This record gives sequence, C-alpha cells and structure tokens, in this order.
Amino acid sequence: MGGSTGGVRTGGTGGTGGTGALAGAGGSNPSAGGSSTSGGSSGRGGATGGAGTGGGAGIGGATGGAGAAGTGGSSGTGGSPSAGASGSGASAGADGGGRGGAGGRVGMGGMGAGGVSAGAAGAGAAGAAGGPVTCSAATPLTGGTQYCSNSKGNVSGGNYRYELWAEGGGSGCMRVYGKGAAFNANWSNVEDFLARVGLDFDQTKTHSQLGTLSADFQETQTNTTGLVYIGIYGWTVNPLKEYYILDDWGPTKPGGTASDGTPRERVGTLDIDGDTYDVWKKERVNKPSIIGDQTFYQYFSIRTTARQCGHISISEHFKGWEKLGLDLGKLYEAKMLVESQDSSGTVDFTKVTVQVE
Repeated sequence: MGGSTGGVRTGGTGGTGGTGALAGAGGSNPSAGGSSTSGGSSGRGGATGGAGTGGGAGIGGATGGAGAAGTGGSSGTGGSPSAGASGSGASAGADGGGRGGAGGRVGMGGMGAGGVSAGAAGAGAAGAAGGPVTCSAATPLTGGTQYCSNSKGNVSGGNYRYELWAEGGGSGCMRVYGKGAAFNANWSNVEDFLARVGLDFDQTKTHSQLGTLSADFQETQTNTTGLVYIGIYGWTVNPLKEYYILDDWGPTKPGGTASDGTPRERVGTLDIDGDTYDVWKKERVNKPSIIGDQTFYQYFSIRTTARQCGHISISEHFKGWEKLGLDLGKLYEAKMLVESQDSSGTVDFTKVTVQVE
C-alpha cells in the first residue's frame, strides 16, 4: 500500500496541474527490544491564480508557469486562491500567486506568477497538516502453512523466508499464506514471541551495496495486550546489530524504556514516509543473538503516529541512522515482524512485500 496521496493543483487559464504520484510498506533467539508523501505533477498557471492543493513552485513568464508541487499527503483539499493580478507593461508584470489549498503532512507551498512579459513570482502558502492515514478494507487471506514451534524456512512460491521463535511459557503460532510475505500470528501469554517473513541475505554486503530496500504492508490486530511491536526487523553482522523500524504497536507505545525497564538512549529524529520517527539505541550485554549470547546494540526507529498500512522506506532509515552515528554491518535480513512479550493477541498481515531495487 502506498501512503496518502497529494491533491490536484489547477492553474488559471494557462492549464491544469497533474495529480500527485503515489509514493509510499528477527534472527534466531533475538532479544526484544514507522505515511507516504506525494507531490503533484507540475501545472501551468495563467494570468490569474486558480484553486490548488499544495503549493507549486514556478517562475512566471509569458503565461506564468507553476512549478512542481511540494510534498503533499493525506488527501489535502484545495483552498481558494487569491487572484493574481495581470502583469502590465513591456518588462515587468505584477505579482500573482494563489494560496495553496490544504495539503498533507509537510505540504510545501510554492510560488506562481503571471505577467505579460516577465511577471514577478508570488509566494504560495504552505499546505496545512493532514489527518491520520486511512487504510482501505483488507481482503482476508486463507490457506497457507501453520507453524507452532521454533522453525524457519522458505515461503512457497517466492523468494521470502519465514521464522518463528519464542521462549518461555504460553503458546503461539504463525500461518504463512504463501502470498507475498503475508502471514498471520497469534499468541497467548508467551514470554517472548517473534514471527516474521521477508528477505534473507548472505551477510556479505552492506545495505548500500545491495540497493534500495523498502516494504509495503497492511495489517490488523485484535485482542492485543502488553508489549507488541509491528514493523521491519533484522540484524547485521560485522558489526552485530539488531534493528527495528516500528510503524505500529499494541496498547503501549514503545519509547525510551526497554522491555526490561532500563532506559534506551535517544539519538535523534528522522522525517521519513510522511512522519517523524524517534531514534533510540540500547546496548544489550551478553544477550541472545543470531550467533549466540553476545553484547551488541539495538537500533529503533519508532513512528510518531501508529499506522496499519503504508510504505516503509527501509534504506532511508539505514542512511539516517548512519548520519546519526549508528553504524551497521553486512545485512543478515529484512523482514516484516510482530513481536510480543508477556502478552496475548492476534495480528493478520493481509499484504506484505519486501523488495530490493
């Protein structure tokens, strides 16, 4: 699923702008421990400003060309523009900029101008913030293969791999549908439960050497209690790191306190896929990992607002972490995950794709 889409910007007599393009989706014995943006295509303004969604940026000329729309989102609605005055004289026209309608998250206003000869640019106002992402109705999936004990293997009909890992009392199962990386998981009073499906790598390349990683997903959760993480998960080796990109969670939003009650260290923030993610790190001393008990760091990107569908720009998180001083090694995996600790519930992923381009 992509995220929310931008609106349509219509210029004046010169023409009509385009619609926004759709932008935006655990190792063995792991320890426990985020909206898309879209801009409108460029339109051409006329002598007077027209209604528009989001601002455009452009340099006025003979017919006042509006520029490309800024990032929009969450289906912003067009507002009423102020009329641009016609340019007069042989050399310079008057300012003519319509005010952009309500855009989405970080919608950027632009500039439009109209003049007879070389009209001056008129500034458009920034789009207003949009609302929460609304997911379309999901089509339930059936069939697949169920696993109720620690196991991992190939998903039939594709290049994906699954893994189920749990420890402690209680019970938990996952059903791998065999349609993309979609799966269902249910658990009851398990100390630590992880179910995930996605891509495995041969641990010889960094994320930048592999290409651009991303995911798209849609899920619903029911009867969840306690600590629940939903998002992209994986490990790197050399150095050993465990990472989470969390777009959804259970009743309690994860943050600066780890599951064992000790603090995480806040590193900074990243603006990705139409929202802000808080970045945290946590040192794990002599804890379970994909290569046995080790000391390593966990990295977390935790979205400000939970969502149940959308596009996840995985590589943008990796690059953002590195700019914040969080180093990564050779990639071991990138999978869609549900993890819970001392809780019960059900999560059904009706759409998951994880890809490298």
